[in-house]
Amino acid sequence: MIGAQDRWRALLAFGLGLLALASVWKTAPAHVGAALALLGALAGLATGPRPRWDSVDTVASLLACWLVARYALQLAGVGEPMLIETRGGFLDWLWPLLFAPLAVDRRNPLQRVQTLWLLAMAGFAAGVGGYFLSAGVGPLLAGERLGFHLRRPLGVGLYAGAFLLSLAFTAPLWWRVEGGWRWPARVGAIAVILLCAVVLVGAQNRSTWLGLAAVGVAAAGVVLVHALRQRGDRRRRYALLLAATALLAGTVAILKGPIESRTEVERQAVDTVLAQGLDTAAPTSITIRLRIWSYALGRVPDAPLFGHGFGRVQDVLGRDLRGGAALLEGERQDHLHSTYLQTLYGQGLIGCVLWATLGLLLVRNLIRRARRDARLRPLVPAILAVLGFTAVWALTDYRLSHPDMRFFTILLLLALRLLGSGDPRDGQSSST
Repeated sequence: MIGAQDRWRALLAFGLGLLALASVWKTAPAHVGAALALLGALAGLATGPRPRWDSVDTVASLLACWLVARYALQLAGVGEPMLIETRGGFLDWLWPLLFAPLAVDRRNPLQRVQTLWLLAMAGFAAGVGGYFLSAGVGPLLAGERLGFHLRRPLGVGLYAGAFLLSLAFTAPLWWRVEGGWRWPARVGAIAVILLCAVVLVGAQNRSTWLGLAAVGVAAAGVVLVHALRQRGDRRRRYALLLAATALLAGTVAILKGPIESRTEVERQAVDTVLAQGLDTAAPTSITIRLRIWSYALGRVPDAPLFGHGFGRVQDVLGRDLRGGAALLEGERQDHLHSTYLQTLYGQGLIGCVLWATLGLLLVRNLIRRARRDARLRPLVPAILAVLGFTAVWALTDYRLSHPDMRFFTILLLLALRLLGSGDPRDGQSSST
């Protein structure tokens, strides 16, 4: 039996490693990794010790049942008839729940999560590096937008922000690495941070800038309050505050040009909206989203509990908004540009409550575990920063269930699950 356990654990570890490496890089290897990891997880559930069933498992199961039920209702004609690619939309939402069975092996969760995120960063660096090797750095130097989110994957700005924040908030850990890995760790981390900063500027995605600004302001406030409460060497505290201010000023200076070039037209449109109303504003990225959001909110009361179903909404928006000039000529919006509104529109209040409950349980378990585990405590600020950044980003964008982004979502949920569950061999209950 021990040999069987070793085999499925090795298969699970290999599959998860391949999934993490390709999660933000290439979808084909990520699919292979997910399939291998799932085979290993199912074999582990069949032959090895099973983790105790807890509230996260219960909500994840209820959510899977709800998604299946909502899909069945859609097939039965309950929902918006013009939604297309019904099956694809349903599977896209089901994929993220794969994190639950993949968390079957909860030994050494901290080391496992660190390994998976390092592999994801390596895949990110390889993908971005390959893009610059093929396309050159000319567009970057000219201040142009680098392809369509660097051509692939679609969520490159989200990935760059998440990796940058995770490395920035764990700097005390990787800077103090002991032994022969000290300088490779420092050089590698700084190189990835710089690469992420280049992507964040070059991709010119305003949702990522908004998320970084929100997290940066919150973090600066926490650091300032903490510094003022600390007793000790004032010169050191002032030096740290000065360094943080210089870093913030440098970041603003770097982002000033791209932000101004991307927001000037939008600023004028917003001024028109505030002065004369949305109906009189020219169609721009912001006004189009405002009109789409207004339309979607108006449709929510038509199906408040069940939602309108899965699928792309371009035909629905074209039917109901094209006559009102809400969209640019020839433009097709296949989603609502808001993860929260898309969930409410498609899955109703039932889906929103289940997804929110799942997220809150994962975060609650993480906080509870960190209070008992001193090894996990230093990682909590980084985890919360990444979650906050993702949450703000999701206000104005919708890609977390997209086929090109679902592996990053699985990786994020899996990390929360493993870190919040802990190691069942340490004598502490993993049940919630």
